[in-house]
Amino acid sequence: MNTFWQDVRYGWRTLLKTPGFTLIAIATLALGIGANTALFSVINAVLLRPLPYAQPERLVAVRSTDERGNSTSGFASTWPDFVDWRARQTTFEGLAAYSNRSFTLTGMGEAVRLNGVLITSNLLTLLRTAPQLGRQFTPEEEQPGAHSVILSHGLWQSRFNGDPQIAGRTLLLGGVNFTVVGVMPQGFRFPVTGETAELWISAGLEGEGRVPRFVQRGNHWIDVLGRLKPGVTLAQAQAEMSRIGEQLAKQYPDTNNSVGVITVPFMKFIVGDVSAALWTLFAAVGCVLLIACANVANLALARAATRQREIAVRAALGAQRSRVLRQLLTESMLLAIGGGLLGALLALWGTEALLKLVPPGLPRVAETTLDWSVLGFTLLVSLLTGVLFGLAPAWQMGQTIKTGLTTALKDGARGAGDSVSGSRLRNTLVVAQVALAFCLLLAAGLLLNSFWRLQQVKPGFDPHNLLSFRLRLPDALYKEPQQVSDFYAHLTERLKALPGVTQASASFTLPLSGNNADVGLAIEGEPSDPNRPFPYDTNLRIVQPGFFRTLGIELLQGRDFDARDKRGATDVVIVNETLARRNFPNQNPLGRRIQPSIGDDRGMPWREIIGVVRDVRHASLGEPSGAECYLAHTQIPQAGMSVALRTTNEPHALVAAVRNEVRALDAELPVFEIKTFEEYLSEAVAQPRFTTLLLSLFGVTALLLTAIGLYGVLAYSVTQRTREIGVRLALGAQPRAVVTLILKRGVTLTLLGIGLGAGASLLLTKLLKDFLFEVSATDPLTFAAIAVLLLSVALFACFIPARRATKVDPLVALRYE
Repeated sequence: MNTFWQDVRYGWRTLLKTPGFTLIAIATLALGIGANTALFSVINAVLLRPLPYAQPERLVAVRSTDERGNSTSGFASTWPDFVDWRARQTTFEGLAAYSNRSFTLTGMGEAVRLNGVLITSNLLTLLRTAPQLGRQFTPEEEQPGAHSVILSHGLWQSRFNGDPQIAGRTLLLGGVNFTVVGVMPQGFRFPVTGETAELWISAGLEGEGRVPRFVQRGNHWIDVLGRLKPGVTLAQAQAEMSRIGEQLAKQYPDTNNSVGVITVPFMKFIVGDVSAALWTLFAAVGCVLLIACANVANLALARAATRQREIAVRAALGAQRSRVLRQLLTESMLLAIGGGLLGALLALWGTEALLKLVPPGLPRVAETTLDWSVLGFTLLVSLLTGVLFGLAPAWQMGQTIKTGLTTALKDGARGAGDSVSGSRLRNTLVVAQVALAFCLLLAAGLLLNSFWRLQQVKPGFDPHNLLSFRLRLPDALYKEPQQVSDFYAHLTERLKALPGVTQASASFTLPLSGNNADVGLAIEGEPSDPNRPFPYDTNLRIVQPGFFRTLGIELLQGRDFDARDKRGATDVVIVNETLARRNFPNQNPLGRRIQPSIGDDRGMPWREIIGVVRDVRHASLGEPSGAECYLAHTQIPQAGMSVALRTTNEPHALVAAVRNEVRALDAELPVFEIKTFEEYLSEAVAQPRFTTLLLSLFGVTALLLTAIGLYGVLAYSVTQRTREIGVRLALGAQPRAVVTLILKRGVTLTLLGIGLGAGASLLLTKLLKDFLFEVSATDPLTFAAIAVLLLSVALFACFIPARRATKVDPLVALRYE
C-alpha cells in the first residue's frame, strides 16, 4: 500500500505539471462516461431493475393470439376464455385478470376523473402484496352486483386526508356506489406502465349491463397475469396453455377457431419493443466512449514519447519494468477517476435532459434515478476506461525499456523521441476512431433519412386547427342507448355554435391516438365456413355524422351518415378504400352488405355499405392503412367518445369554452385528454424522433472527437518532423508539397478508417432495419454522403497542422538538434 500511495502521489504531481493535457483528457473522458451513465440510468430503470413484486421472474403474461401473426406479445383476451383458462390450467399458482378503466368521482365537490384498474380478487395475492389498511377483494366480489374499491395510498392521502376509518365508506364512482374495502401501501403500483392507477375496482362491475362483457367470448378486453408454480418452466406452461387453446377452438369454433394462447415473461410483456432501441442507443454511446478513450490514448502516447528519457533513467537506476508500467497505469487511473467524477456530474444534468426527450409511454421511465447501481456502473466504466487507454502508453514504454535504454537516453538528450511502434499505434487508434465514427454517423444518417420520409407521410386527414377531448358517460346515469346518442348530438351542436368553430363531431377512436378495435368480418353472398364465420379482419370505428368533414377525410363514393341512420333503421356502414379494394375488387361496394363481429342487445346485424372514404393512418404513420369500417354512433351508441372540433384560430384557446358547454349539459362530467391533432402527430413520431436525435447527437460527438484526434496526431507528427520539414524547405521544397505531404498521411488514415467502417456497417446496419421506414439499411446514397462528410471534416482537421508545417523556419529547424 505504501508503494501504491507513492505511485498515486507521484502520478498526481506529474499530471499537475501538464495541466493542459490533464484537463483535456479528463474533459474528454467525462463526456463519454457521462453520456454512458445517463443512458444507463434509463436502461437500468426500464430494462434491468426487477419488477417491484416478490419473485417477479415467475410472473407471466398470458395472451391471446390469432392466425395473422400477432404472436410476439399477443393481444387482450376475453372474459370467458380467461375463466376457462383459469379452470383448466395446472402449471400456474393462479391466473388473474385486469383492465384499465377511468372513473368519475362525484359527490365530493367538483367531479374528478380517476385512473383505475378493474381486477379479479386474486391479483394482489399473485403479486404477493396486500392492502396496508383493510382487506383485498373476495371471490364473491367478482360476481355481478358487487361494487368494491381499493384506494391507492396517494389518493387516500390527497382526497381523504389519510382517514384511518376509510374502510367501509361509500364513494360515488360513475354514478354507482362503491364500498371502500382497503388502501394499498405507499409506493405500490400496478400496472407499472401507463398512467398511475389511483384505485382498483372489483371485476364484478363488468358482469352487469344489457350485454355483460362476462358473456362476450368475442370481446377481447382483459389482460391476464399468472404466477408459475415452483419448478414449472415457461415452456411447460406454454405447452399446457396451447392445448387449452386448441380445446377451446374446437369447443367454440365461431369465436375461437383462430385464437391461440401465448405465455410471455411479464417483464418482456411490459417492456415490449423498446428494449431493442435502448440497447442500440447504448451500443452507440459505448462507441462514443471508445472514441474518447482512443483520443486520450493518443494524447497519452504523445506525452509518453516526451517522457522516454525520464523512464529510461528510472530503468537505468534499477526500476523494474512492472514497476514502471504500474506507475503509468496509476496515472491513467487517476485521469479515469477524474473523468468519472466529472462524468457523474454531467450525468445528473444529462439524465434530466434525456427524460425530457423520451417518448411518452416508455415503460417505467419515471423510476429513473442515479442510484447506487448506476454510480457503481460509473465507477466500473471509469476503471475499465483507465485500463483501456492506459495500456497504449504503458505498452509503448515497456517496449522502450525492453529494446534498449541507450537509444532512449540519446533521444531524450536531443529532445522528444518517437518510436516506430508508437507512431504505428497512434495511427491505428486514429483509424479505429474513424471507423467507429463512420458506423455511428451512418446509423444516424439512415435514421435521419427514415425520419424525414416518415414526416412526409400524409395521414389521410388534415391535422391543422383540430382540437380533441375525451368524455366518458357514466353507465348508471345514461342507461339507455338513446340517452347516450342524444347527449353527444346535443354537445356537438352546442360546440358548432361556439365562435371560431366550423365543425364538430365525435368518434369512438381517433387516428393516431393509440386506440384500436380489431374485429372479424363476413361478406354477404360469399361461401361461409362454420369454422370461420368471420374470415376477414378489419378495424372498427364508431363515429357521429359529420366526422369525415370535421377531420378532412375525403369521401370517395356514396354518402356520409345523416339523420336517416337512426337506431332501428337500416343498419349501415362506411368502409375505407383498402377494405373496398380487398373485398370488392373491380366492383361497386355501395349497396353490398357486410357483418362486423360486434354487436349490442340487437345482436350482430348485416350492415349496408353506403359510402367509401379515403384511407387514414390510424395505428401509426409508418404502417399502411388496414381495412376499416365506420359504424354510425346513432345506431350503436358508445358512452366513451373522443370529440373533435375544427377551429379557425388557435385550438387551445377554446378549452375553457368547451368545458363550459360540457358542464352545461352535465355538471359532473369531467373533460380529459385535451389535445390537438398536431400533438397526436408529434406523439406518433416520438419514438423514432428520440432514437434519431440521440444517435445523431452521438454521431456528431464522435465526428468532433475523431477530428480532434486526427488533428492531434498530425500536429504531433509535424512537431516531431520539424527538422525534416526544415531540410525539405531549405532544399527548395514548395509549401504546397509540404501541405500535400501532411495531408496525404491524414487522408490515408481517414480512408482506411472509412473502409473499415463501411465494411463493419454492412453487417451492423442490419440491426437497424426494424427502425427504418422506406430506407434500405444499405442505402448507397447514405453511405456515400457519410464518407464524403467524414473525409471533408478530416481534411479540415488535417489542413491546420499542414498549414503550420509550411511556416517552419528552415534555420530554426536546422538548429533544432
